[in-house]
Amino acid sequence: MDFLLKNDVTRRRCSLASVYVVAAYVLAGCSQYIDPNVPDPIRPFVEPEHGGEYLLYRPSDYDRGSVWPLVVVCHSSFPDSPDKQIRHWTQLAEENGFLVVAPQLGGSGRGWTSRAGERASGVQDDEARILATIHHIRAGHNISEDRIFLYGWLRGTTAAVRTGLRHPGVVRAVAVSNPKTDVTHLDDLVDVIDPYQPVLAVYSVSDMITGRHARRLVDWLRARHVDLDEDSSGSLRAGETGRVVGFFEEVIRRKPWIHIRAIPVGDDSELAVRLGVNCSFTPTGSSWTFGDGERSSTADPIHTYAKPGAYHVSVTLDHPDGAQHERRAMLKVPNIAVSRVHTEPSEQP
Repeated sequence: MDFLLKNDVTRRRCSLASVYVVAAYVLAGCSQYIDPNVPDPIRPFVEPEHGGEYLLYRPSDYDRGSVWPLVVVCHSSFPDSPDKQIRHWTQLAEENGFLVVAPQLGGSGRGWTSRAGERASGVQDDEARILATIHHIRAGHNISEDRIFLYGWLRGTTAAVRTGLRHPGVVRAVAVSNPKTDVTHLDDLVDVIDPYQPVLAVYSVSDMITGRHARRLVDWLRARHVDLDEDSSGSLRAGETGRVVGFFEEVIRRKPWIHIRAIPVGDDSELAVRLGVNCSFTPTGSSWTFGDGERSSTADPIHTYAKPGAYHVSVTLDHPDGAQHERRAMLKVPNIAVSRVHTEPSEQP
């Protein structure tokens, strides 16, 4: 349970609005999505941005009064499907308290015989579908901002890794098993990788089918200083998703989610910026450096630069348990933009 629900939030009984939603789906049928292992049905939805279909399972005691984590599972090519993948997760979702969603992806079904341009277009479409699905679910459910996770199986690895690495401010961590991916589809991510975002890769180096692809992916991730947890002792078979949940639990306990944000102040000066962090904990102290020789111990400082330029900004946060965590970013002013600084992670005890 501690994987998934925030410590300061407790579950409550279903609200009347939730009852109405459930009743509407029961009346509509959808018996093909009944899972005998869990009390509630797997529900089909369509996100309106791209018209993408997805399946959603939420625990039987779900209510909007609590903040819920979300796991997005990315299926492989035929005969795998969203329905097959989500059924490996429903029991864990029911027992541990999280929502699980399986979007219908197109790129994962395009084999290696497809043209390179078609495959590239397919993985980009999958990224857009995953983000649109997350957006749609967040619009209708109370989803924890810092507990959205991605999982990819076989050819679903490309969609999971690509979406997670490009959007670390949305996705807390990524896990993949038996990866079968073309790393050239990830090359355009180099400038956006956050070295603090955890990634788990589970595979068997001796597997004749996926071992070679897995090694290429692992080598690619390591070369770009991704925070990689590698397990090559054996493939993760379909249905062994508890192992992935354990990784997500470990991320929550030991690897805080921290992202620097910057917005223009909006006064007469185009060089004034308000800085802050999106964070998975409440810091007991903050120490900022602005890259121009100035410092501040204010949690959300406003700083005015003397001239336009690109500045190396850093913040060190004091965790309630006594640890310190540093994050750095490149800040461009006056056209305010934050980008990551590519250095290997180093946490201060």
